[in-house]
Parts: sequence; structure tokens; C-alpha cells
Amino acid sequence: MSGNKRPFNGTNQPTNDDKRPKIGDRSTDLKREEAKRKARERLAQLKAKKAGTQSSSPTPLQTTSSEQSAPPPKARGLGLNIELHPLLSGKPTPQPTINPNLQKINKQGYTVNPYMDNLSQSRKKREFHFVEKGKYVKQAEDLRQAKREEEAQRQIFQERVKQGLEPDPILREERFKPEIPPVMEWWDEPFYENKDYDKPLNEVSIYVHHPVPINAPWEKHLPPQKPMYLTKKEMKRLRRNERFLKNQEIQEKIKQGLLPPPPPKIKLANLMNVLTSEAIKDPTAVEARVRKEIEERRQFHLKTNEERKLTKEQKDVKREIKHEKDLSKGYHTAVFLVKSLSHPSHKFKVETNAKQLKLTGTIIHIDDLFSLIISEGSEKSINFYKKLLTSRIKWQESTKVNGVSLDLSNNYCHLLWEGQVPELRFDRFSFFKAKDEQVALEFAEKFNMGGVFRDAVVYYRDH
Repeated sequence: MSGNKRPFNGTNQPTNDDKRPKIGDRSTDLKREEAKRKARERLAQLKAKKAGTQSSSPTPLQTTSSEQSAPPPKARGLGLNIELHPLLSGKPTPQPTINPNLQKINKQGYTVNPYMDNLSQSRKKREFHFVEKGKYVKQAEDLRQAKREEEAQRQIFQERVKQGLEPDPILREERFKPEIPPVMEWWDEPFYENKDYDKPLNEVSIYVHHPVPINAPWEKHLPPQKPMYLTKKEMKRLRRNERFLKNQEIQEKIKQGLLPPPPPKIKLANLMNVLTSEAIKDPTAVEARVRKEIEERRQFHLKTNEERKLTKEQKDVKREIKHEKDLSKGYHTAVFLVKSLSHPSHKFKVETNAKQLKLTGTIIHIDDLFSLIISEGSEKSINFYKKLLTSRIKWQESTKVNGVSLDLSNNYCHLLWEGQVPELRFDRFSFFKAKDEQVALEFAEKFNMGGVFRDAVVYYRDH
């Protein structure tokens, strides 16, 4: 075995070689003692300098002159060349301020809320009370009596509904009852005392307050004023002047020699007047040349027409711009009531034409009752749609659906209401199928069309 390895004694206990002091341990202890001594000496000097009582005689901790004259070893970093800690300076340390929001602990070890100190800590004593005899029996009897009265009222109400004495909630007949006028209108209350017209306040004076004028909502949809009509002579003069201004720039360039003059426009009618000598010499060749020029001019005209034609995308944009222009003149609405919309052809025409005319609205179809068509759009589109539903579609034509014949001899389409509205209520044209009147009414009221639906129900029941 080499000298660097220690012998194995069969156990984990250290050998005699491990218990011997190592060579570097003695020198390390001496260095530590020297450092502690110098630190104590430096601390004593700082205290004496701070107190101003440092004497010329050496203190018990001072060393000889040879040791004092020796330069101190260079410490890494700051070492002891830092300020004295406040606890060693002898000055009183400031006490931290007490935050009242912090939780405090009382002598019993419970948390104390400083905002609840003034409240009483005593707990109310719970008393024992006996329930009086018959208390809950009386409550049960009162509950049974209330249910009997409620059932009696419900039976009376059903009898009145069967007799037609109660207002119909679907038709909102309770609104037909005239209201009693108030003692004083709300706009007069600020000017009178205790709602009494005989006690006016001093706020009423001889001066008149004029309200700010507000334009009517339909005025923004008024068409622009038409220009003054011109006579035939004035229209010809205006067209002649416009053509002159248009060709004036080209004529100036031709005069200056910047552009070649256009060739003469020869036709078969002015052939002899323009080409007199050439026509006499060889009339057949001149006629062929003139016919060729006429055909070239015709082809050029057709080519320019094809170039001016709009593409499919441009036509769609133009059609959309025209539709927006028609809508800017006002929003119009038309409501139709159809007794039966079971014919597939009728339903297809109603929906397809509405989408082609870019109308918004809905079709409310109630099983075994009727269909309500609500359409919104421009005036031009509504007029076309109204003619389609009232004149063009033959509602009395019978048909067969899935082998079952439909008798539509009593079918009809009635224009229930039409007019102008301030804004559109629908975003698109849709179809809604309802199982009864209540569901259809709730759907119509979402778009503020409940009153129109009630009118449709009244018209359907009357006819």
C-alpha cells in the first residue's frame, strides 16, 4: 500500500493517525487569535475616540511600540473600515410607531380588533320559552283557509273568462280601459303648490320660454329638390357647349402640330362630294375602301362598348351602392297576413323575392292558424314586394303535397299595415315557426311588433 492511504482496521472507528494533530492546525489557531486580538484593539480605539477620553498611556489591550508600528494586514473587502453599528454608539434607538390596524393579542390570547373595543363583550342570555298550545294548528288552519279562498277566486275567474267578461291577455284588452285623468299633469307640478291650480308659484312669469326646435325624423329622408326643367332648345345649346369645351383642347394640339388631324369621315352618302376625282376614275375601288372604313369604325365602336362594360364584381358593388342610396331616402315597412302558407311554391316565392330585394324581416308561422309576413326595406323594394304578394301570386291555387291534395280556395293575403319607420328592427329575413299564439307573441315583442301581431289575431278571428 502507498503512504497516502491509511490502513483499514476492519471497523469504521478512526485510527491513531486520525487523532494526531495535523501540521496546519496550530498555525490556523494562532492566526485566529491574532485577528481577534486586533479586532478588540480596534474596537477599544474607536470607543475612546468617540468619547474623547483617549489618554496617551497605553491601555491594557495595547501592545508594544514595535507591534503598533507594524502595518495592519490588508483585509479583503471593507473589513472593519465601516461605520459603527447604532447599538454600539450608545444613542437611544427610535421606537417603531404602533399601527392601529395591526391585530393585537389580549391577556387571554385572543385577537383584539381596535375598532371594536367600545362594544359590549357580554353575551345575551338565551331564555327558554314554551310554545303556546294551538299555535301551529292555527297557522295551518290559516294556510288552508288562504288556499280555499285562492281556489274560489280562480274558479270565479275561469267562469268570467268562459263568459267573455275578462280581458284577453294576448290582445292586451286591459289597455282598452280608459284611464282616469290625474288631478294635475306632471308638466304643471313644478309651477303649482300641492297640486292645486289655484296656488301658483312665483316661478311663473310673463316671459315665454321657447323650446329648442328639433327637426322631424322624416326630414332626413326627404328626396333632394329636383332641378328646373329645360326646353329642347336649351338642352341642345347646353350639349353643344359641353362638347365644344371637351374638344377644344384636342383642336388646339392639332393646330400646333402636336397631333395629326383625324381622317375624314367618309360615308356612302358623301362619297362623291369628298372624293370627286378618285370616285370618277375608279368608283368600285373607292366604294370598297369606304365600306372598309365604315366597318372599321363599327368594330371600334363595339370594342369600346365592351371595354366599358362592368364586370360581375363591379355590378354587385354598383347594385349595393344603389340599394344603400334607396335606403337613405327612408325605411318602409309592410305587414301581410296570409291565411295558409302551406303551398311550397308560395313559400319559395315569398322568401326568395325578399332576399333578392334585400329586405329584412320575418315570417311568423303558427300551426293550423295563419302566417304573418313582416318586411322592411327601401320604398322601391317594398312597393315591388307588395305587388308580388297582393297581385302576382295566386293564393287560391290548390296543389298536392306528398300525395295529399290541399284545398286553398278560401286562402287570401291581406295587407295589414304599411308605413315609414325611423329604423330597421331586423338584421335579415328569416322564418320562425311557433306552436301557439303565446310563443309567436313573445317572438314578435322582441322586435317591438307585438301590437301588429295582436291586430293580425283580431283580423284573423273576424274573418
